[in-house]
Amino acid sequence: MGYDDALRGYAFGVLQRDGFICRYCGFDGTEAFSNWVLMSRDHLLPVGHPDRDDDRFIVAACRFCNETHNRTRFDVDGKTPDEIVAMKRKAILERRAEYEAFWRDNVVNAE
Repeated sequence: MGYDDALRGYAFGVLQRDGFICRYCGFDGTEAFSNWVLMSRDHLLPVGHPDRDDDRFIVAACRFCNETHNRTRFDVDGKTPDEIVAMKRKAILERRAEYEAFWRDNVVNAE
């Protein structure tokens, strides 16, 4: 029986290949069911690129990392998947740190 959703269907092979670990932040989708349901796949190449749907250019990502900078254009021409991940990781982790500081100041330490 085939599945047509991401987690059990079209993204499962990429997630499995990457060990259900976000390639950007290291979030582990195997630690708990609540983690697994937050996994997704991220296209490294922009819409219209001829290799966009090639699994080499799709990686496992947690939903936060997938949605961060998803409208940002990165210079991907001539770069390997690992080079693109490294470039995106830097931008994503900077944004993640901003969110964490906001969370710490306004949620955890809110008075």
